[in-house]
Amino acid sequence: MDQLLPRFVSDVNPAALYASDSRDPHPDRPWLMLNMVTTTDGATSTGGVSGGLSSAEDREVFAAIRAVADVILVGAETVRRENYGPPKARPEVAEGRPSRNQAPRPRLAVVSRSLDLDFAAPLFDDHPPPMLFTVADPPAERLARAETVAAVHRLGADRVDLAEVLGQIGQEGARVVLAEGGPSVNAQLLATGLLDEMCWTISPMLAGGDTPRMAQGAPPRLDRLRLVRVLAHGHTLFLRYLTH
Repeated sequence: MDQLLPRFVSDVNPAALYASDSRDPHPDRPWLMLNMVTTTDGATSTGGVSGGLSSAEDREVFAAIRAVADVILVGAETVRRENYGPPKARPEVAEGRPSRNQAPRPRLAVVSRSLDLDFAAPLFDDHPPPMLFTVADPPAERLARAETVAAVHRLGADRVDLAEVLGQIGQEGARVVLAEGGPSVNAQLLATGLLDEMCWTISPMLAGGDTPRMAQGAPPRLDRLRLVRVLAHGHTLFLRYLTH
């Protein structure tokens, strides 16, 4: 894998690169990253999942990005479709986390208004348990079950307030939060104006169809990004943008 920007470097180590980036938390919340893979025409999945867009190199960069996060934030629909489990960290990546005052691996945080989740799934058999963010008055039976397997926080009336979610995650000690979708959660995060960093893998494929874009479903917002790094392997591009 080569770095094309800010200067050309051949055969770079993605884990070392992403670990060396500066990500200072804000006074009232953690640093917020967003990581997604799409086709060149913007499709976020094939057959409902993103695995068909990935490659060995994308998985390497994905692991490098996850390695810098304290918490991984994801929507319930993505949890269901992508069959999420407890976050893992490769041994060569995990050994660098203690030097950054991080736990051996990230903790998961799930956003779900309805709590329509499989609470017997491996995802909820983790220590510490995942954080689960829902609305103030979710279905009572699901709430009771959720509270036995997750750290549940009720934030928001009709929709989970993601600005409050980030604040709560920060109170748990997280300095860096990585959002992994799906498109509706991404759109809500963009609408808050709190995004600090976007990592975007562009897979050399065309999908067509009506697959959702990277962010979809919340009021539109137009923010400028600053491209700070481009990695490439074959015809796949790995872009790192900052919002400030």
